[in-house]
Amino acid sequence: MIKVKSKFVAIFWMMLILVACSKSPKNNNENLFGTYDQAVMLENIANQILLSDITSFQGNTKENLVIVENFTGNPTFATLKAAQDYFKILSQNWAKVAPFNFGPMQTELIAANIDTWPAKPVKMETAVANQIGATGVGADTKGLKGLEYLLFDKNGDAEVLVKYTTATDAVARKAFLNSVSTELVAQATNLNNAWTKGYFTSFINAKGNDVSSSLSQTVNGIALYLDEIKNMKVANPIGIGVKVNDNKSHPDIIEYTLAEQSLEVMRANVLVMKSVFNGGSGQGIDDLLDYVKAQKDGKNLSVVVGAQFDEVIAKIDAVNSPYASAVNNNKQQVQDVFNSLKTLIAYLKVDVANNLGVTITFSDTDGD
Repeated sequence: MIKVKSKFVAIFWMMLILVACSKSPKNNNENLFGTYDQAVMLENIANQILLSDITSFQGNTKENLVIVENFTGNPTFATLKAAQDYFKILSQNWAKVAPFNFGPMQTELIAANIDTWPAKPVKMETAVANQIGATGVGADTKGLKGLEYLLFDKNGDAEVLVKYTTATDAVARKAFLNSVSTELVAQATNLNNAWTKGYFTSFINAKGNDVSSSLSQTVNGIALYLDEIKNMKVANPIGIGVKVNDNKSHPDIIEYTLAEQSLEVMRANVLVMKSVFNGGSGQGIDDLLDYVKAQKDGKNLSVVVGAQFDEVIAKIDAVNSPYASAVNNNKQQVQDVFNSLKTLIAYLKVDVANNLGVTITFSDTDGD
């Protein structure tokens, strides 16, 4: 009888365990986020910021093509100036799209084809000489940085005009410039179509906090791009980066060496990442942090991170323009941007990620 009783007790406990397991959450996300509607947050971020900027960029690439073709059809100082001015608009619009290199932008190599840098002038000159269009060259031979090389010259606009008027390869250069501009339209259109015809819905539906979730993709995307800014756009030019670590100034490796858009683009990068973090006028990552009652030093973590975004922007604004001169003559201003970015990245990789249960899928390139 004792053995039978023990058997029934064992069966009873096994049933309780099975029932408990069947009612337990599939992951910690159900307990962590409770009744918070992630879909509202994701739809706001996707609709009001990500897709909005992608659509604007697509429209700007089309306008850029018209202006470039006007220049190649009639190369004058006026038409060149119009093309250069619009390039600056285009580069700042792309700056709002670039940080979110996930989904179709990554899987279809759209970001790489639009903005691989530094560009390779030798390869572009070879393409011109061999009359090869943008679709027949690598990512470092076209895109925005290729467009910059083709429209600007350190020796002034007169040197640019010579290349498109009296130079022996002027006709081929015009054709290559047009093809680079056309390729930008194609890449931007591909990105916009991918979002509007499927990925927008996928982004909203990818709730949770695992590595494939939109929350994880977005947090990782922001942290990774901030790390790229810190190292490639800030640290390397003043000689404290991974690739360039000699404590010397290198103004020749700033992002926009010819168009002098480095500071403006960097500022636009950080501003859009802040917008995604706070959701603009709607729900953002900061609201989710508030929901889980995330704290940092006795303050709401959302407030701490938001303030750090503002500090980074303020430090960028404090850098004397043009950026190349600051790299040479005001290194401390650039160092201040580096330090502020380093703090912001740490908040995202440690505090934000831990409080939201997000796994950071990359390592700092400088080991910080």
